[in-house]
Amino acid sequence: MGYTFGYEDSLRYRDWFRSEPGRTALAVAKELLARLWAPSCPQRVLEVGCGTGVFSEWFAQQGHRVTGIDPSPYMLQIARSQLPWNIHFHKGCAEHLPFDDNAFDMVALITTLEFVEDPVTALTEALRVARRTVLLGVLNRYSLITLERWIEACWRPTVYRYARFFSIPDLRHMMEEILRGPVRLRWRTCLSLPLGALKYTHRLERSRWMQWLPLGHFIGMRLDLTYPLQTVQQPLFAELPSAVGHGGLRSACWYSSFKKRSNSAGPRSQAAYGDEGGPLWKGGGA
Repeated sequence: MGYTFGYEDSLRYRDWFRSEPGRTALAVAKELLARLWAPSCPQRVLEVGCGTGVFSEWFAQQGHRVTGIDPSPYMLQIARSQLPWNIHFHKGCAEHLPFDDNAFDMVALITTLEFVEDPVTALTEALRVARRTVLLGVLNRYSLITLERWIEACWRPTVYRYARFFSIPDLRHMMEEILRGPVRLRWRTCLSLPLGALKYTHRLERSRWMQWLPLGHFIGMRLDLTYPLQTVQQPLFAELPSAVGHGGLRSACWYSSFKKRSNSAGPRSQAAYGDEGGPLWKGGGA
């Protein structure tokens, strides 16, 4: 299950996003994720490792139906106390999600892989319960801020002592290992410069050109899932292709098509058809 945030960790996590530079860093990260994933209609969203619900609330504000799951009861207590009732929270770990296959349109793991015991299993579970998209927010091992975190962890206790960091090639390798082949990923990064300078550099961090650099502290990555055959679980909320309705409907029953062709061919032979109009099969009719 990995590292689980305790009570003091949960309070520090909540308070960091309420003060600077956490508040500005959060805004920059949200803008980056919005550039990667901006659906045109409401989605069913699962946030794995939701913490205090910072990003769950953001997804809900966009009109999505949001579910969050986290192993820390203290994180969930804070989330439930400060977020709307229509966001559903569950206690559980990323490696064993208690949901059906393809239960959510999008599954997000934002600063979650860093603290799980088995990142590959966590990603496998996310891919299992997602129908369309997996959205990642990961801390980059090759960034200035990560170097600061490592140095800080050497002389005082922080949760980053228990964290692992990833690079863009690391994430791609894990995805290709799970899906057993090349994958098409979209990614961007932000927070390339030290957090202490963020109040002066936040406009630069929001730049599209700056976010193409692979050395930002926060990696946003999107993987779209494709299937040769996909069922519609909730037809009322499904997006129909634009071509639907422009062509004639074809019968799914082979016998209906057979009768239609036979009727258009003219009078039928008594030898070929029985009294009820059905075909007589070789070996006797039913």
